[in-house]
This record gives sequence, structure tokens and C-alpha cells, in this order.
Amino acid sequence: MLKLFFISVLVSLMFTTASAQAGSQFEGTWVIDSELSTAFDPWRSIQLDIELVEGGVVIEELCTTGRRRATQRYELKLGSSQNVVPIEMWTGNRHIGAYIGGDRAMRIDARLDDGGRTLVLDCRYLLDTSQGETAVRSHKEFRVSSDGDQLVVMELRSTRPRPILQVFNKAN
Repeated sequence: MLKLFFISVLVSLMFTTASAQAGSQFEGTWVIDSELSTAFDPWRSIQLDIELVEGGVVIEELCTTGRRRATQRYELKLGSSQNVVPIEMWTGNRHIGAYIGGDRAMRIDARLDDGGRTLVLDCRYLLDTSQGETAVRSHKEFRVSSDGDQLVVMELRSTRPRPILQVFNKAN
């Protein structure tokens, strides 16, 4: 009887540890590798700080070029389609004359897939363009390499025929 009790406690601890670690490989500071990434004009560098919090994830994005800096913070509940994130400046502008429009917010569904190995963000927002407001859908997948040193972010955007690939290296 005692043996059965200890086995059940051990199995319970293993599952608790595994679920606590799901997605933890995303945590940390990541710096873009411009050689391996799709052009990210007008920025010279992009840094992501990712932190897992109770039931969610916080992503802080810092884009810089010269003296110009743009920061964006995404506080997302996982498994929720109710994430509404205010956007000060749309950092995806690649000299195309598009700016965040509408209510200046993104609606984001965030979840961990593949047993916690893939962070998925499905985003919806409006952009202001010279032709008027354009509804945009964006699907982003964040994946960490098996050695934990590289983060790949793949984005499919409804307004763009080709995917955007950003490769980040773990900062020391």
C-alpha cells in the first residue's frame, strides 16, 4: 500500500513538473539575427523579452534604428480570444505607408501548441493606408531550437503573399 502511494506521488510530481515547464524555453531575451531573417526595415535591431506568467505570456518588443526606438508590450492570457492589446505604433511598417488604425488595438488569440513547444498568436487589427482602412489577419508561430539557443518566429499575414521569417538568438 505504501509503495503504491509513493508511486502515485512520484507520477503526480512528474506531471506537475512537466506542465510547469511547458513553454518555459521561450523565456528570456532574444536578439534578431539580421542575416537569417526577412528584411525588417526600417529597424536596425529587434529584441524580444519573453516571460511566462500565471496562465499567460508577456512579450516586450524593442525595435531600434539610430536614435529612434519603438517598444510594444503584449500581456496575453493563453487560451483566450479576449486579449485586446493597445498598439501605440505598428512596428511591422516596412516603408509601406501603413499605420495602426481603427481603435489602435490588436485582438490576439494566444496558445501553446505541440505540448508547449510552439507559441501561437492569431492577431486581428486594422491598418490605415492611403486606400483607407484595411483589416489584417496575422498568424505567428514562435519555436525554439532543440538546443534552446535560437527562436524562430514565422508570420503569415493576410496582406502579404510571402511569409515573414525572423530568427532570434538567445542573449547571454
